[in-house]
This record gives sequence, structure tokens and C-alpha cells, in this order.
Amino acid sequence: MAKRESTKARGHEGEDLPRAAVRPERRLSAAWLIPLAALVLAGWLGLSAWWQRGVVITVQLPAGHGLKIGDPVRYRGITVGEVRDLRLARNLDHVTVTVGLQKDADALARAGSRFWVVRPRLRLTQVEGLETLLGPRYLAVVPPAPGSAGDAAPRRQRDFVGLTEPPVVQRIEPGDLEIVLEAPRRGSLSPGAAVTYRQLHIGHVLSVGLASDGGAIEARVHVRKAFRQLIRQNSRFWDSGGVRTDLSLTGLTLELDSLEALLAGSVAVATPPPDEAGGHVLTGHRFSLAEKADDEWLEWAPQIAVGSSLLPPGAMLPQPLRATIRWKQGLLFKKRRSLGGWVLQTTNGLLGPTDLLSAQRGSNTEPGSVSLEVAGRDIALPDTPAWSSNGVATLDVTVGETMWPASRIRMPSEPEDCIAVADPAGPPFPLAAARLTPTDGPAWIADPAISLDESWHGACVLSRRDGLLVGVLIIEDELVRVSLLKAP
Repeated sequence: MAKRESTKARGHEGEDLPRAAVRPERRLSAAWLIPLAALVLAGWLGLSAWWQRGVVITVQLPAGHGLKIGDPVRYRGITVGEVRDLRLARNLDHVTVTVGLQKDADALARAGSRFWVVRPRLRLTQVEGLETLLGPRYLAVVPPAPGSAGDAAPRRQRDFVGLTEPPVVQRIEPGDLEIVLEAPRRGSLSPGAAVTYRQLHIGHVLSVGLASDGGAIEARVHVRKAFRQLIRQNSRFWDSGGVRTDLSLTGLTLELDSLEALLAGSVAVATPPPDEAGGHVLTGHRFSLAEKADDEWLEWAPQIAVGSSLLPPGAMLPQPLRATIRWKQGLLFKKRRSLGGWVLQTTNGLLGPTDLLSAQRGSNTEPGSVSLEVAGRDIALPDTPAWSSNGVATLDVTVGETMWPASRIRMPSEPEDCIAVADPAGPPFPLAAARLTPTDGPAWIADPAISLDESWHGACVLSRRDGLLVGVLIIEDELVRVSLLKAP
């Protein structure tokens, strides 16, 4: 509203009359709202870009190998950053690469992370970086293994020195074993050569070089945590690569361990029986490398429990036995039926699902037709097992030599990270605590997204924290359940 001010004015009759004075009211123009909104939007975009900018690091490489600005940085096969700049050092002896990591990948900028350029590489035993023949080169990164720096996380770091070659073992996990082999000559040893036990890969040769005094060849060997129990003080190593010939009156004999051993070299190991094997070895232990194996070494067959990379060091894996229960069922025409699963020999008896260890199959089951086939034996089952609870039972029978001690069984109070072990020759299946839901009874229900079929019925469930047996896997009507065990 305009303000009115009284002033004196003279009328027709000479009188002084009040007169209104009009002043315009000041208002903010709408035109100012547009630049104000633009300023707020620019500030928000700038703040968002600052928040999502990630971490900028530098990697010093001996050569660029065709790397360009804009090429990706990858971890586990996905892009986690990009190359922003490449510069040649002033002394011309290396290349400095500036890398921008994504916000969710800033944990890669930690002490211990390793970087290298992935490019096409043709070896006698494998081809690497094939995708870079048609696509761009890229910078690969591997962070330090969890627990490699103790309980504290590795410190943040912004400057790194890249690797000349890809690492032989990308991640050395806590609990892995590193030993040193000494040999009078190199033989077939080379970085990346396999270390085998009964022709099964248990590790790799990390590096080969002269000893500090030049008197021998030293090879650093990495053994995976799952197999470190096999390496004892009296273990014997020999060069199993190349071709060995023997010319005699009967002809020429060629001895070849494998084609891979011929092309890339190989180291084999044998361990005597437990009473002669000696104690466990620690990182840095030295062994002599023989040129060939003695006949006695090849005859050694120790019963040593091996572990898993998913369990703590020293934790052993159970040896479940495949079992099949068979019975006849029907009214007039009897049909032969069967159900398969896994059982475990323990010091308290044979442990497994109740439907495998009980003769109760329904009213139409032919009496005396129920039997259990396990470990090459046919066992007549009683109607009632020695113990049964929550879908798990024990049978008072011994069918296996390797027994799981009752002292390594416990009942957890809440879901925890576990592994399921079925076929001893196959890999364990990880069960994350986040995918296990407790029930009213002593059991956990697994997330339906977990892909386990009936072949895992009766698998042993071990805690990843201490390697103890905590339950048995029960699979019924596509429902996966962990039936928890009561500690003895």
C-alpha cells in the first residue's frame, strides 16, 4: 500500500486543506530469483562433485606399455578409476601415472596395494591380457590381504611404485606359508612354476636367484594356507620339471611329470608319515632341493589333515562320507527307493541327517528292507538311532578310520560366517552370517538365494572363526536349513 502524508493545500475559499503525497513501495524484483537459483544449483553440483571426486594417487611405473589418458583402472574385473595423466620423469628412468579412483574404491589407496599394466603376454603355458589386443590397456590393482597389517587397517597412501611384471600370486593371505629352497643349479625352476603334492597344485615359485654369496640358487616358494599342514621339517622337495632320460640295454626311457611341468618347470614335495615328519615349519624355513625323488619318497602316504583357505591356520577339514539309504515301499507292488547324502564319522558315532540314519520310512515300507550303504558297507538300520534331534541323528557304528573329535563340536549362539563341506575333493561353500536367519529351534534358515541342491544334504557346517563343527546342512523341499549341534 502506498503511504499517505498530509500536507497543507489551499482550497477555493482560502482554507488550508490536507493533500496526500504518494510514495512507491520498494519490492524485490523476480528477475533476481533466476541468478540466485543458478548460484544455489552450481553450489550443490560443486559440493556433489567434491563429495564424489574420489582419491587422486600417483603410480611410478618403469614403462607405460601403451597406457593412455582415460584408460581404466580395474580391480576384480570392474573399473574403479581412470588414468588422468602420464608424464615422463625428468631423469627419464620411469613414468609417473596420475590415477583418479572412484569414491567407493578409495580403500585401494592403502599401503601394500600393488599396481601393474595389463598387456598381451604370451607364455608357454598360458596367455594373459588377451582382452587388451582389441581394447585399451589398463592398470590393474590388488589391495593388501585382510589382516596383513594386523588388526589395524593399512595406512592411507597416495604415492605407489608399480610392478614391472604381474605378481605370480596376486594375494598372499594371512596364514600362507613362504619357504626357501636351495639348489646347486637352477634346473627347471622359474617364477610361476607350480609346487605340487601328489601332482596337486599347492603353491607356486615366487622368485629364483643367486644366494647372497653366489654359492647356490635360492627359490622363494609360496604354499597356500589350506596345504601348509603338509609341509613338515622332514619334507623332501625335488625338481619335477623337464624330461629325464635313462638309456640302458633295454632301450631309452623318458620320464615326464606333466606337459605343464615340461614347459614351465615344477617342484614336487613329499612328506613322511606323522611319526617321522617332524614339526610344522614357519615362514622362512629352508629346504634342500634334490634333482630327483628317491623311490622311498614316492611311497610315503601320510595321513595328514589339510585345511581350507576359508578357515583359520591349522584348522582341519572334516572328511564326510557319501551315504545312500535304500528301502522298498508300496502296497501290492514294492518299489525300490533311495536317498543320498553325507555323513561324518565322529568319536560319538556316525553323524548325519535323521532321514539317512533311521529305518522309519512310513507305513508302506517293507520290514527289514531298509539298509544304509556307506564306506563300502551295507548296514542294517535300527528304527531308532542312538541320538536324534532337530533332523540330525547319530548311529552307534564305526565305518571310517578318520574320526572327527567331539571336542571340536560347539553350538553357536547366533548366526556367524561358516562354510559347508561335503565332497572332500570339492571346494567348500561359504555361508555368510547375513544370509542365515535364526529360528525358534536350534537351526538357521538359509536365504533362498543360496544355490545349494540336494547333493549337499548332510554337509558339515564349520565356523570360519575357529574351524569347529557347528551344524549339519539339511535340504528338504528346496529349503536349506542349518541344524545346529549340541556341544558334548
